[in-house]
Amino acid sequence: MTATTGYGSWCNRVSQYSTSPEADIRDFINGGDNAWQIMLEESGALEEIQDAYRRAIDAVLPPSVSLCGNDFLGPADPADDEWAGYPTDETGALAFEELITDIDLGEIVDRYDPYTLEQIGRELLGSKAKNPAKSASGVVSKLGLKPFTYYRDPDSKRPQALYYAGVVREALAKRPGQGARTDRAEEL
Repeated sequence: MTATTGYGSWCNRVSQYSTSPEADIRDFINGGDNAWQIMLEESGALEEIQDAYRRAIDAVLPPSVSLCGNDFLGPADPADDEWAGYPTDETGALAFEELITDIDLGEIVDRYDPYTLEQIGRELLGSKAKNPAKSASGVVSKLGLKPFTYYRDPDSKRPQALYYAGVVREALAKRPGQGARTDRAEEL
């Protein structure tokens, strides 16, 4: 059995100004308006963003290293080639900051950004209709998309279906007529 040891915490291996990946996410979204931040928190989208960011971090770490809480753990006596292909510092230790740098937090936030039907209609479908939610409702239904949750609108107090923006974008990009002809894909 391999003994494990701590390699340091998030704040001393990745960012001295941050205590955790979740703190980095909070810093990132703090530029958004207050209503959006509240919707992220109350809808559960913030938890999805946090989970996705942690999965992305785990994906760039060597298989024998993990981020547990806010601490990096790994083998106490790594093999000589254990970090082959991974960035290291001048002492041969893993360069965690370099590993994490390539993760695009903006892309993760964009994927899990909660969109209402009105936002889908106006922003993703480009609808100029008086009620873009109605046309968006038909489109998401045809795409087979289901809302990840319902959120009470602060103004109307009515529940609104929320969809992950990235999931809707992907589904829209895959529908017929959005590039290559799908009816002829098998013939080629």
